[in-house]
Amino acid sequence: MSSRGLLVIVDPAYASTVGHHGEVNRPLLAELIGAGWRAELWADVALEAEPTAPSPLRGVFSDCGYGDPAHWRELGGMVRLARRLEGQLVQAAAWAGEPVAAWLGHSLLPFQLLGLARHLATAAPAEVLLSLMFSPGETLKDPGGTEQATANARVALAALARACRQQGHRLTLAFPSRQQERLYEPLLAATGVNSAGVHSAVVGAGCRPQPPRPGEPPLVLLHWGDLKPGKGRGEALAVLEQLLAGGARDELHGWGWLWHQHGTTSLPSEERQLLKEAQEAGLGLVCLEQEVPSAAMQQWLARCPLALLAYDPLHYSQRSSGLLWHWAASRYALGKGALAVGYGEGWLAAEAQELGLNWRVPAGGWGGDAWLGELAGGAEAVRHFQGINLNAAGQAILGTCFATWCSQQLARNSGSTLR
Repeated sequence: MSSRGLLVIVDPAYASTVGHHGEVNRPLLAELIGAGWRAELWADVALEAEPTAPSPLRGVFSDCGYGDPAHWRELGGMVRLARRLEGQLVQAAAWAGEPVAAWLGHSLLPFQLLGLARHLATAAPAEVLLSLMFSPGETLKDPGGTEQATANARVALAALARACRQQGHRLTLAFPSRQQERLYEPLLAATGVNSAGVHSAVVGAGCRPQPPRPGEPPLVLLHWGDLKPGKGRGEALAVLEQLLAGGARDELHGWGWLWHQHGTTSLPSEERQLLKEAQEAGLGLVCLEQEVPSAAMQQWLARCPLALLAYDPLHYSQRSSGLLWHWAASRYALGKGALAVGYGEGWLAAEAQELGLNWRVPAGGWGGDAWLGELAGGAEAVRHFQGINLNAAGQAILGTCFATWCSQQLARNSGSTLR
């Protein structure tokens, strides 16, 4: 057994390779095992069937993922699901053969947080390190900030505070961004929980991509990830339509375009046909499908001085984007500047300002011509960048790996302690 004891990463929603869960958990396991912990990932049982799943892995949870928010955004449904998750934690802890010395969570909704809190109320004293990735009003379907969801988050935090005081757990609770921390301030004050501040970005931070090879053209990042609504897919396709219609701009001469997709759904046939036509038209479009390992992802993103991040400001009014962090960190690692084009409101625009990133907004509407025109202006602007264009907060958030930050927090035994 490790000299530092058993550490469990609790990730009930991690059931497949889609999304950022693997990119968060792989470095966490490597870093924490290297620091002397006997670290395990406790995830959905379905993940055990995935050939590229991280290890050590224990399939613990079933029907405790994000699922249909209609089942968990009301208080009664939240409590019912929390009890289910608690029961599965109790069973897994019995199988573990030793008390858990540290619990770590980074992507927990209120019902999952409540389930963990209920288990902690009877568990042996341990370190508890949590990142509240979701806003208190998150439903994963509606725009953030709903009153009932926020009330559920307060219930979960109160239960967590009570369990930690009762059992002597040492709680460190931190946030992925300052704006996320601000959303939680009223709930923290009401429940008596303190914030340990803003941690490193959960994905991308501290990455070390290699510089582009000589002759490789710069790329405009159009799309990366799954096909959920609100992630700028329509705006990216509108840009490609404009290019196919002969709308290329001189400022973007010699640039390529990057499109990636990986998810549980497929592109509609007309969108797939558009991508095929764009590839055949010699626009320099790179199309990637399926899962891309983190190191390869960093290499691709590092080649993109310019990104179209036209996320819906309503859907993403209180919702973060791992892609923003991953892309900005890849550019920062090379000592190069980065510029994004997107809407002028929402989480991404605000986070870009917090990090010191250049962010441009089309002035002439939201059609393909307006987006392409703003990208052309951005291409001209990045030619004049002199190295890094992040502020001190941005460099701190993107410069150190989240796994390293977690390991340091645990080693220092710092943060909020409830007694």
